[in-house]
Amino acid sequence: MKTVRVLSLVILFTATYSVFAGSLPFSRSGLIDTPTASILHHTQVKLGGAVTAFSYQNADSTTESDFALGGYLEFGLFERAQLGVTWLGNAGISGNVQVLAIRETTTIPAIAVGCQNIIGEENYEFFRDTEDSLYRYEESQSFSAYLVLTKNLDYFSGIPICINLGYGIGRFRQGENSDSDGISNPFRGLFGGFDYNPTRNVSLMVEWDGRDANLGAAFTMNDNVRFLGAVAEFEQLALSNRDLSDVMQNVKFSLGVEITLGPFLNATTLESYSELTQREADDLLRKLEEIRSHAREDIEELKHDIP
Repeated sequence: MKTVRVLSLVILFTATYSVFAGSLPFSRSGLIDTPTASILHHTQVKLGGAVTAFSYQNADSTTESDFALGGYLEFGLFERAQLGVTWLGNAGISGNVQVLAIRETTTIPAIAVGCQNIIGEENYEFFRDTEDSLYRYEESQSFSAYLVLTKNLDYFSGIPICINLGYGIGRFRQGENSDSDGISNPFRGLFGGFDYNPTRNVSLMVEWDGRDANLGAAFTMNDNVRFLGAVAEFEQLALSNRDLSDVMQNVKFSLGVEITLGPFLNATTLESYSELTQREADDLLRKLEEIRSHAREDIEELKHDIP
């Protein structure tokens, strides 16, 4: 019940500060449409792709349906950095970079800095207006720098939930004038979300990406493959004066898959003995937390197996 109340407050908060945006879920590494402070291992590769369905109203009040494709490729370096590219259909390809400043431990969060949409196009985005040109935002969408914190709260609360909180510019900020971006947001650039794991294979996500509220879920098939789903910009359903002909003001539905490969090389030779020992200790503590969080589930399964 405590977790449900927390998630309900987040949903209410995100719906209160609704804006007109339009990013594609799962088109970059992270939660749904926001980055986290998690970094791939050295020479580990992550590939992701998703299809997003949406609809909008024509001038004759008929409904038009369409879909968008997005994908990304990320590569881990030296247990500290992550480089990648994002593809948003006709919008083209942009770059992404993220650096881990502080590694997560049982008591302190992971902190990372990064930049998304590294491209010359200021309005880099998939969605287009009625004249078939990219939407023009008050805030430039390119070179969207950010800082993000990630912390697993299971160790302190016993609830398998991970919190992410960050601040960014560019695509993370809505326009300062309400006329161009819906309503004025007193926390321009602030984004965050929760990742709740009711079972070891299922993840439930809710986030505020700085401009919209998104809900998502993931099913982990194995160490390499995850299946993803999301309802993006769902706060639009609460608006009574939205323009149904504007694709930015309509809810979107996404399905995706994420594949993780590697690591292909061992990073132990790149770190000093003390750094390696500390990293291994932190990894063991995180594994112990995960084992503890699922111990009750394992016990219940054993009870059913015992005749």
